[in-house]
Amino acid sequence: MRLLGDLGEWMGRRFGRGHGLGLLLLGHNKLRLALGAASVAFGVTVMVVEIALLSGVLDSQAMIATLVRGDLVVMSAARSDLHRWNTLDKIRLSQIAAVPGVARAIPVYEGHVGLKSPDDNRVRRIIVYAVPPDDMPLALGGNPDAARLLKFSHGFLYDTRSRAIFGHIQPGQQIEIDKAPLTVLGTVTIGPDMVNDGAIVMSEGDWRARQPDAQPIMGVIRLDPGADAGAIAETIRNALPADVTVMTPAELRSRENSATLKAAPIGILFMVGALAGLVIGAMNCYQLMFNEVSDHVPQYATLKAMGFSDDFLRRVILEQAVLLALAGFVLGLCFSFFADVLMTWTTGLPVGISVLAGLLIWLLTAGMCILAGWMAVRRMAVADPAALY
Repeated sequence: MRLLGDLGEWMGRRFGRGHGLGLLLLGHNKLRLALGAASVAFGVTVMVVEIALLSGVLDSQAMIATLVRGDLVVMSAARSDLHRWNTLDKIRLSQIAAVPGVARAIPVYEGHVGLKSPDDNRVRRIIVYAVPPDDMPLALGGNPDAARLLKFSHGFLYDTRSRAIFGHIQPGQQIEIDKAPLTVLGTVTIGPDMVNDGAIVMSEGDWRARQPDAQPIMGVIRLDPGADAGAIAETIRNALPADVTVMTPAELRSRENSATLKAAPIGILFMVGALAGLVIGAMNCYQLMFNEVSDHVPQYATLKAMGFSDDFLRRVILEQAVLLALAGFVLGLCFSFFADVLMTWTTGLPVGISVLAGLLIWLLTAGMCILAGWMAVRRMAVADPAALY
């Protein structure tokens, strides 16, 4: 309480007459202040978790676009999203490589294999990314020697973010892939999504030795320094048949997010959840502010008798609403951090929010508390100085 009093006095000196009074009134009942901050924090936590989950789903579904190390991406025009398996005729990459301004056109292969878990000997489906080690088209985090290991050894790299169902897989182990033992050369960090539980990475040569007729699922295009990506993309579209689509990694990511939102109503579901958190927080905040104003009616009446205007008293009440929003927002972020870490650990999805999303949640939190305070101001109208006598 002494800390709140000192802070209130500092606010009064720093911001002028009247500032800090709201903090002192709000902190008079410490239990109510704690309950009010917790109720607002609950609404904030619900909003953050819902938005973080939506972000995690979208990021995981568009993960391959994030990993691209190039200026453009080419795929089959029939491949409407990254989880369709329409392959690209490899001759198209040779044709693209001949376009002026294109430095390289690098193939990326995808497929599924059965991986036998060393823990329970069960065979589970896992996705394979196959790439040319001499010119890595994907950013495979966690192992700077990934290209060297794939180039000079036969085996695969295991994604350490794969879900735990595959068992404890360590470098050097012999793991059965489609009933053939292969050496775990090392590890990378990629991450699962809503469709695939994990991934391994092989060299293009090893994959084509297993699948001689394999065609790339996509191509990563690197341009000459200073080349205009938009102009070259248009040149490629005009030069090649309409069976390919060319876009930047950012455009691919945006298209994948749109496809994910259209394929299932997850956007609506998560937004409804976030709206529920906002409504719950607003109702709790209004109840607290109403009780707070009701308990201090004699004090407000005294201030009126001393000559303070209604506008002054409204500012005091709205100051309490803003302070309550700030306390609840900070507390809610703390709760949400632990919730996001737990969900990331259990699901493998990159659950979290951006700075922009955090700013939006703060504006919603402040708005709901200010609205609740404005509605509670009506209770202050009964503060009649004559009732004191």
